[in-house]
Amino acid sequence: MSCEHYRKSLLRYLMIKTAGVRAGVKPGTLLRVARCCYLKDNTRSEKICIYQDEILAELKLDFRILKRDPESALVLFYNPCLQEKTLNGNAEAECLARYGYPESTRAAEYLDHLEKRCAEFSFPHEVGLFLGYPLKDVTGFIEKAERTLVKRGDWQVFGDPRESLCRMRLYRWVEHLAEKIIENCQDIESCLEKIGNINITQTAGS
Repeated sequence: MSCEHYRKSLLRYLMIKTAGVRAGVKPGTLLRVARCCYLKDNTRSEKICIYQDEILAELKLDFRILKRDPESALVLFYNPCLQEKTLNGNAEAECLARYGYPESTRAAEYLDHLEKRCAEFSFPHEVGLFLGYPLKDVTGFIEKAERTLVKRGDWQVFGDPRESLCRMRLYRWVEHLAEKIIENCQDIESCLEKIGNINITQTAGS
């Protein structure tokens, strides 16, 4: 596998996994983006560079790098307007206030504090709110409540599963549509535009 082939494969993966953010149905997506990949066979080990900064820029999404290590970065891709709408709900803001988040209407201020929390802790669990998880699931996980068992859960569910499953289906369906778009697009710009224009009404009713 060449560097360019691996780079294209990673870019395709990131475009699919960030589709919910681009289409405006998900406030954020947290992904680990590698700087390089090591391929090994019986005779050799090859390092494939993927130019992390170039790929992040090519996605044309707002993002924050929450953690770095020598080989990768933990990146939050986000929709600023949807992030603000999500975090400014009364219950969500009250939850975040318990962890020192400021009273704010701006996504940037919430994200500044999230970066600080990520520097202090291995993984601050309130990040689920930034990713569009229901508040009940975020607080249930933090408080170690009794889980609700669901099939194909993308995160741990607590309490009534209906809202959680509805969001999971929507997020998955948008990724599915993005995958189909990418298969039929000839260039990245067209792919990004079409993913951004995914019809939310159609996805929600599917």
